[in-house]
Amino acid sequence: MGSRRDRLSRMKWALGLLLLGLAMPAAAADCPTGRFRAAAGPDVASGLEIGKDGHFRYFLSMGAVDEGAEGVWTCDKGTLKLTTQPTPKPAAFRLDKVTDGEEAPFSLVVTWPNGQGVPAVDFRIDFASGEPVTGYTQQDGWARDFEDRWPTGVQFAEPFYGTESALLPIPQRRGIRLHIVLEPNDMGKAAFDDTLVTQEDGKLILHWRGGKLPYARDEDGE
Repeated sequence: MGSRRDRLSRMKWALGLLLLGLAMPAAAADCPTGRFRAAAGPDVASGLEIGKDGHFRYFLSMGAVDEGAEGVWTCDKGTLKLTTQPTPKPAAFRLDKVTDGEEAPFSLVVTWPNGQGVPAVDFRIDFASGEPVTGYTQQDGWARDFEDRWPTGVQFAEPFYGTESALLPIPQRRGIRLHIVLEPNDMGKAAFDDTLVTQEDGKLILHWRGGKLPYARDEDGE
């Protein structure tokens, strides 16, 4: 029968296997695992790895967007849900300073924390009356004379990763320049939160950023 110590060791071993099984997702036959590549044309490079240990890895390179993520997955009736871990800290805009005495009646500039200008940031300037003015930044800033209208607030949006600012108030005086800093934080890390991956026609479909990205199994995938 063995010693009491041997029996306790076997019980601990069995309990460990049980807890390990509870901690891992049920990889049923309809829950796909392995490596997959995007099947979306030559301009998109993306990979999705669904591990049997309940973790996933993801990367995407498409146009101006390069992002990745890793975290955990669950599966229910063949539909996967991806959650990035740890949760990414989103990028953020902040008003750094307002400079007086500028030649232009009103100007603004968006930079990274190191002072390098950020081009192609969308913005909308609101006024007390009339239509807002929209545009996008140049690397050295943007300037305009609104003549008899006074801007009251401005909102920024980074178009590639979807970062938006709150509506920032604008001081009511001429000859000012707003310096806005874009803090990248975890920019480029996809913030999946129970993000769906469904199956259609033998492919995985990632539902992300309002679209659907198909993946086919990698030839070397498990």
